[in-house]
Amino acid sequence: MAETIKIQLEDFYLPVTDEQVREGKNFVLKRERTAHALAYLIDALLADAAARIAQICYRYGIDAQNFQIAMSYNEQMFDEVVEVMDGLEEEILDLVCDYATRCTKDREKKSSLLLWVLALGRGGKALKSTLEDRLRVFLKDIEAMLCAAATAELDAARAVTLIKGNLHTAYQMAGMQQAFAKAASYKAQYIRTRGVKHGNQGSSNSEANNILRFAMTTIQMAWMRYQRELMEEKGAVGYYVLRGSTYPCALCDSKVGFHPIDDKDGYPPFHAHCVCWTVPIYERNINEMTI
Repeated sequence: MAETIKIQLEDFYLPVTDEQVREGKNFVLKRERTAHALAYLIDALLADAAARIAQICYRYGIDAQNFQIAMSYNEQMFDEVVEVMDGLEEEILDLVCDYATRCTKDREKKSSLLLWVLALGRGGKALKSTLEDRLRVFLKDIEAMLCAAATAELDAARAVTLIKGNLHTAYQMAGMQQAFAKAASYKAQYIRTRGVKHGNQGSSNSEANNILRFAMTTIQMAWMRYQRELMEEKGAVGYYVLRGSTYPCALCDSKVGFHPIDDKDGYPPFHAHCVCWTVPIYERNINEMTI
């Protein structure tokens, strides 16, 4: 984060103190540590689930070209896989809710923030439904990796090792290109599409990456919502946005500067991985406060 802080305000605002600057910066740094700690835990859960699913499927036998993680392939195998995925979903959701509310120890504020977090989601869906969508795609990634492993004639132990090692690069693991070469004869969805999930070109990103981004972005959004509401409670009339990174970003650049407290769209984060941060702005006719 940038060390040189220059904040110019109109005379009717109280000047920003060094303490406010430190507190604003440290809040975002703590938020990022929390988000990365969460991502580390979820990554381990994803790897463990992938390994367990691979072991289950190998136990029932994998016919590479006909293999699908579906009832039509093997109902008992499918039921065991669903049990693993249900447990994974519950663990991830619990962790996200826990870490999203670690910005405060106040029980009432935690409860209010939790309700807001649970309502977050894509396309009008709530957090749980959005996570379910992500995990369904993640399972299809595992399905494709298992087909690739079987195509490469890997035994269960080697397959588990490769799948865990390629969780974030699913479509680069051994056997994948061999499977893609005969994609039309396979039943697995992302073998048939050669790794393409959306559109007609390009190999997809592994869904494990999207799940981690989903979790971290939820933390970022929740913490910043709490911070802005706390500023408002303490009587701030506005906030000042500062860049927290040095990489080029026209969106973040456009948000730097003073915003009235009710400008919710002007409050970070502005995109995934955004580390822009804020300080509260008070009028001269009220006592100076800090977050």
